[in-house]
Amino acid sequence: MPKLNRPPKYCKDGKYAAVYFHGKKHRLGIHGSPESQIAYARLLAESKVNPVFSPHRGKTDTTVREVAAAFLDYAEKTLKKPNYIHYRIVVVDFLLKLYGDNTSADDFKQSCLKLVRDEMIQSRRFCRKHINDCTRRIVTMFTWAAEMEYADVNTALAPTRHKTRNSLQ
Repeated sequence: MPKLNRPPKYCKDGKYAAVYFHGKKHRLGIHGSPESQIAYARLLAESKVNPVFSPHRGKTDTTVREVAAAFLDYAEKTLKKPNYIHYRIVVVDFLLKLYGDNTSADDFKQSCLKLVRDEMIQSRRFCRKHINDCTRRIVTMFTWAAEMEYADVNTALAPTRHKTRNSLQ
């Protein structure tokens, strides 16, 4: 069978179901769940009706808690233990404390990052340099989430959009 006529394969991406369609990965939900099976069937049906069909990427349904869990799984496998522990402290103690409910990852904007940073300052647990490092870790986590299509690209760019260089005086 020619490659163009084969349906996309239902794959597992961590705990999520994914389909590679027109060279891009599209997440369907939790692997094996009825919702992901329905989303897969819908994708197949729409691609049969319209061969140039491309699933539209709207807002994702991923929460901040799910992004944090997926990133910590990734970080545990790829980072050295001290770096992983720093990510875990930032995520568990501060990020999930404020946004661990059902907050959508796409709703995490620059003002949310500022609120998490202010919470770190108020805790008086860290010096300024460490708080800046923690803030960069959160930005890194959301950049990774956008790269893995757990969050919208604009979410990852929001904390760094207005970044300016300090001039040496």
